[in-house]
Amino acid sequence: MKKTLLVTMTVISLTFSACNSKGERVEYSSACSDASNKKYIEVEGLLKNKGGVLCSNTSGRMECGFRLMKDGSDTEGFTADIAVGSSANTVEKIEGSFKPEDIKIRDNSGEFVKLGDKVRLTGTMTAVKDPVLAASVCYLKVDRIER
Repeated sequence: MKKTLLVTMTVISLTFSACNSKGERVEYSSACSDASNKKYIEVEGLLKNKGGVLCSNTSGRMECGFRLMKDGSDTEGFTADIAVGSSANTVEKIEGSFKPEDIKIRDNSGEFVKLGDKVRLTGTMTAVKDPVLAASVCYLKVDRIER
């Protein structure tokens, strides 16, 4: 019984500490660099819906991809994958055809974030350049959303 309680308390403690941990602060301009690959980072930008939102569970959790843009003049940005849910740091399930105002994203305090708002995202970055294909993959698996 004591062993089970100890293991349970350890798991709960690690879960809460992971949710509240800070990532390595990274400037937007270097977020998609080799130096950021596989790191737990924090990066700031504007959250946008650029041309649609793709939701899938290929990473093991249901999540929707948005674009994090440096500022209003940025035309590319990179993907920010936010988990689908109904609590803090999630996006509510997006059904069929939708308007941008139908998208409900919650920050770390559970308050709604509008597309276009400046946010600080924390999560695990994947930034890989394929020299053969001359292509790059850059996305952030978001765990925390702050303003």
